[in-house]
Amino acid sequence: KNYLKLLSSGLGVVALVGILAPINTVDASIVSTKHNLSITGTGTVKSTDETEVCIFCHTPHQAIKNDNIPLWNHDLSATASYGVYTSPTFDGSSSITDLGGTNAATAAVSNLCLSCHDGTIAINSLNNPSNATGGNPTMTGTGAGGVMPAGTSNIGADLTDDHPVNFRYDAALYAADSSLNDPSGLTGVRLFNGYVQCASCHDPHESTNATFLRVDNSGSALCLKCHNK
Repeated sequence: KNYLKLLSSGLGVVALVGILAPINTVDASIVSTKHNLSITGTGTVKSTDETEVCIFCHTPHQAIKNDNIPLWNHDLSATASYGVYTSPTFDGSSSITDLGGTNAATAAVSNLCLSCHDGTIAINSLNNPSNATGGNPTMTGTGAGGVMPAGTSNIGADLTDDHPVNFRYDAALYAADSSLNDPSGLTGVRLFNGYVQCASCHDPHESTNATFLRVDNSGSALCLKCHNK
C-alpha cells in the first residue's frame, strides 16, 4: 500500500510538471525577447510603468475585431499605400496586394507587424490599456512621437524594396516558377491562408534566432525553405 501511495504521489508530481512545463516554455520564448516591451524587457524600447508583457499586442477583452487578428490590441497604421515589390523574376505579382489603406476589418497578418514597424504609430498606442496604468503606458527608447526609433526595426512605409509579402504562394505559382519549392511540402516557415506574410519568416514569439527568424539562416537555410537554388 505504501508503494502504491508513493507511486500515486509520484505520478501526481509528474503530471503537474507536465502541465507546467509548456507554460514555462511559452513564457521564456517571449519574455526574453525584444518584443517584451514591459518594464522587465531587456531591449532599448520598453515601458517604465507597464508590467504586462502581452498587452502591447493582445488583450482578452475589447480587442480590435478581425478574424485574422488574434485578440489584437495595438492600433493599426493608417498608411494609405506601402507600394508593392516588383521584379521581372517575381511571378507572384498577379496576386500581391498593397497592404496600405486597410482597416481593422480587412487587415492582413502583416498589418499587425507594420502597426509598430512602419514607424507611423506610437509603440504605446493601445486599444485597451491595462487598468494598472490607467492609460497608454509610458515608454522609453522610442523615436519622436513615441514611434519605433530609426534603425532596422523601423522599415518605414515603403515596401517596394523589401521581400514581397501579401501574395499567394500556391500550386499555380509553383508551376509558373521552377525556382520555388512545392508549397505543399514547406517546413519551418508558415503561410497564412495560402499567403506569404511577414510572419511567414518571422515568429514574433521566437527567442532563439536573430531577428525573430523561424529558422536559423546560416547557409541561407531559411531562404532555401521556399527558394529552390
